[in-house]
Amino acid sequence: MVKQQLFKKKGRDVEVSETTQGSQEIPEVDDLRACIACRAHELFEQGGCCHGHDLDHWLQAEQEILGSKS
Repeated sequence: MVKQQLFKKKGRDVEVSETTQGSQEIPEVDDLRACIACRAHELFEQGGCCHGHDLDHWLQAEQEILGSKS
């Protein structure tokens, strides 16, 4: 069984497949960084464009995209 996950990169979607048996294809580091940055910016906008929470937004976006390891 294969799960499909989409990452957004500069206005287009990048598809990354992940098998349920533990092995997974990891997007390029730049693609992943762009996905996290895009989501962090969305969180910034959703928060009313309030400055000073960039690290919070980045960490939340990272957790949403990569998932929690704990």
